[in-house]
Amino acid sequence: MKHYLKFFSSLLIFSFLMGNVNAQTKTKIKTKTTATPKFVEKSFGTPSSVTDVTDISDSSKAYNSVKSLLDKHIILAYDDNTFKGNEPIRRGDFLVAINSSLDALKQVAADNGIDSAFHVTNTSSNGDMSAASVAENTNASTGNMTPGFTDVGESSVYYPAVQGLTAKGVGDAFTDSKKLNAGAAMSETEVYDALNKLFGYDKSGMNPYGKTMSRDKFAMVLNNAVSQKLMEEYAMVDKNNAEAEQMRQQEKEKLAQEMASQEQMRKDSMNSAYKAEQMEIEKKALEAQSKKKHKK
Repeated sequence: MKHYLKFFSSLLIFSFLMGNVNAQTKTKIKTKTTATPKFVEKSFGTPSSVTDVTDISDSSKAYNSVKSLLDKHIILAYDDNTFKGNEPIRRGDFLVAINSSLDALKQVAADNGIDSAFHVTNTSSNGDMSAASVAENTNASTGNMTPGFTDVGESSVYYPAVQGLTAKGVGDAFTDSKKLNAGAAMSETEVYDALNKLFGYDKSGMNPYGKTMSRDKFAMVLNNAVSQKLMEEYAMVDKNNAEAEQMRQQEKEKLAQEMASQEQMRKDSMNSAYKAEQMEIEKKALEAQSKKKHKK
């Protein structure tokens, strides 16, 4: 009997220990699967062409869009020459791409002597991309523009873009919390709303979903928005050129009229002088005849 009780007690202790080990193992496994990896900023690169990007091929649906944007010096790739098209577009990367897009449009406008309107609107803070008042970002004592995000320091890879947007009057783009939250993924709706506010991009027919937008799709949508804006700028260039040509034509006609008027005045003056000369000749001839008769 004593041997039986001793064996039974040992079995209970062993079962308890094994159960405890299994519980600890399950807890560790559960913790491991639910852990969220910490977001790490990735520095950006400026590949000279899409062929330098190592993880995109000409068979990719976003290839032509990425090529077009890189040709315009719009920042999309990372400094290791990757694009990561299948990953979501994050708020920080979005900010960098938008700032460089506005720079590209501004350069085209400057090269063609036109004012570039970015369709930026001041809206109430709702967490979407929106333009903030420039005055809110101006240091009263120095007059310098200062970024408005509390979670973007000078060492951040996003800091230059924040400064650039602030200088353009589009500084606090995510004004709901005064934080950029650079690692947060953007939904399709957020992207379309932002492009509509910043570029006047018409999102009708886009049927955006609440789901996260991939970098591939973002490249295609951004390329469409930039191309639409460029078409507006070039249309403005054509209009300005047409108006300038009309002014040149009017000036040419005015000059031709002035020259014709001067030529007519010269002819009239010559005719008057000729008539006066003829009258003087006739007068002298009459006087000579009169003297000749008087001598007789």
